[in-house]
Amino acid sequence: MSEKKRLHPVAMLLSVIKAAREAALPLVFFVFVGGGNGYSWWHFLIIGSLLLFTLGNGVLGWFFYNYHIENNELRIHQGFVFRKKRFIPRERIQSIDFSQGLIQRAFGLVKVQIETAGGGGEPEVVMSALRRADAEILRSELYQKRKAVTEDEMEEVEQEQPLLYKLSWRELLITASTSGGIGVVLSFVAAIASQVDDFIPNRFYESVTERVLDATVPLLLLAVAFLLLISWFFSVVGTVLKYGGFVLSRHENDLIINRGILEKRQLTIPVHRIQAIRIVEGILRQPFGYSALYVESGGGGGKEEQFSTILFPLVKRKRVKTLLGEILPEMAIHEERSSLPLRAKRRYVIRFLLPVILPVGVLTYVVPYGAYSLLLLPLCCVIGYIHYRDAGFGVKKDVALLQFRQISRTRVYVARKNIQSMEMETTLLQEPKQLTTFKVSILSSLAGKQFRVKDIEQLNGEELLNWYSFRPKKNKNQV
Repeated sequence: MSEKKRLHPVAMLLSVIKAAREAALPLVFFVFVGGGNGYSWWHFLIIGSLLLFTLGNGVLGWFFYNYHIENNELRIHQGFVFRKKRFIPRERIQSIDFSQGLIQRAFGLVKVQIETAGGGGEPEVVMSALRRADAEILRSELYQKRKAVTEDEMEEVEQEQPLLYKLSWRELLITASTSGGIGVVLSFVAAIASQVDDFIPNRFYESVTERVLDATVPLLLLAVAFLLLISWFFSVVGTVLKYGGFVLSRHENDLIINRGILEKRQLTIPVHRIQAIRIVEGILRQPFGYSALYVESGGGGGKEEQFSTILFPLVKRKRVKTLLGEILPEMAIHEERSSLPLRAKRRYVIRFLLPVILPVGVLTYVVPYGAYSLLLLPLCCVIGYIHYRDAGFGVKKDVALLQFRQISRTRVYVARKNIQSMEMETTLLQEPKQLTTFKVSILSSLAGKQFRVKDIEQLNGEELLNWYSFRPKKNKNQV
């Protein structure tokens, strides 16, 4: 049993800042809209009470929060009005990550995030401010490493770790420029716009609508291009801040990833919890031979990474096998891949062509210059062919390979021992062609992940099922 410990007092400041950030919009609305007819004493009373409550909540929240380890459980007690106890068994813990925001870095502290199996999209436990030594001791105990590491010893260990991969500034800029994060930025802008929609007068929308209707096509195209350029710029800045200083190392049976400029993060991934390797070649990176490497594991990923963890943000395809051989020799990747049968090509083309035929027909007959939309038809045929060409599968020894394309071309390597289930699914349209969709499921993130390759030979699907179900027979002399 470990003694009960509290967070560092800086946690009070972080709690107050978080509460103030969440209350900022209602407070601004109250100050600038609620005081339209002048302010009275009760306005100042409400604002003062809100500030005192925020400050008191931060202080009392810190005072009544403590944690310790007992009976192989992390036990957390918190709350001063509604007392809450949380017991988390050690075996449920999937990952323990450290990060440092600006405030934590100023005081030499770390934020600890603990994820559990089935914990949802957010960490199960977030400790906003711990001394680095206390955080290392907590991680050592929860990972059942009996030798606790002091702060001085940790610095020595970090110096001894071999540097296996470091992202250079040139590679970082290439990563940021080709990350494809424009959609994320546009989604963020749309979310902000929906929040401030009530504060914008209707006359503003009417004026914008009139200008759009009066604008010429070249001017509209120029405005769209400018919006995309601004979004791309912010996407580049966000990626640089996120992956700046990226360093990967392996210490014993843990992969350790350090990254971030404003917020420094340290992610620890136990090797035995890695379920699969995913190699993603984006449409901007593939022509130059670049790809990103992900690991699928029980915890450690985020929504922006599809609940996976980036192992290498950017690496040349010809170096993938060498780098993985150094960092993860347990996962032997290969290039043994079988392509899809020729009769599956038509299905891939039709799959992309059918959804656009009706819209293109409507645009052609209703909208001026709508005939230009006919160019989408050959484009969809080309996209369907590329998806067909890039799809494939293969096995070598105990590792299965599945390759497919969504927007990016993706290769997934899964060891047989990590596969939770294999499945063949054949539709009525696939049956006459003797084709099937092959699926592989692994235990990762929230409730697992599934990868599939469509329209493979049924015979090949049965061979893959036999490969998965095969277990070598024991010798009679073996027990």
